[in-house]
Amino acid sequence: MFEDRDLKVLLGNSIREPEVDYDDDEVASETGYPVEESALRQFYFVTIVDHMNTPDFKSHYLTVMPHVRLYTTKEQQQLAFSILDELPKKYNFEFSIKFDLYNQQDINELYKFIEFVEYNHEEFIVDVWRNLNVKPDSLNIERYCKVNEQKILSEIEEQLTILHVSEMITDFLRTYNKEDLIEWFCKKSEILRTSILIGII
Repeated sequence: MFEDRDLKVLLGNSIREPEVDYDDDEVASETGYPVEESALRQFYFVTIVDHMNTPDFKSHYLTVMPHVRLYTTKEQQQLAFSILDELPKKYNFEFSIKFDLYNQQDINELYKFIEFVEYNHEEFIVDVWRNLNVKPDSLNIERYCKVNEQKILSEIEEQLTILHVSEMITDFLRTYNKEDLIEWFCKKSEILRTSILIGII
């Protein structure tokens, strides 16, 4: 009946178990509905994790993140660790550095990282293309990426020395499997074709 896991989580976790005494939880909760609060939180978290590396990630992410940011650091850690667990499955990537996700600052950095990987990378990618000295009138992004992998990798590294990017993003761009990095760069460049052409003219 329901194809999306996030809806299953929301509906399934909203049902109270008859044998459980919820009195203490009701007093501790903000609304007096602890089961429903927990179900909604899990719905937000699953919505983000399940849509990683999908075309509609951005719309789902931007819809639920304002709610996610209202949760405590401890509650947001659940999402942070879920994102880390999914990185190898969704992107074939793991950080080479161990990050401390027990403080809000590092959790926020993880959010910025996933935003960069998914959609918030236009400035970086356009800057790389601007410095590759390509001709806008004959630009075939896919073909260029296949023929000039090393040149692109060198320019990405060069941009890391110029721009201020977070340690997580730097780790991704420096340690990601080179073939996967070129594939990511090419795929995102195709989406940003118009911005790239404007940037290199």
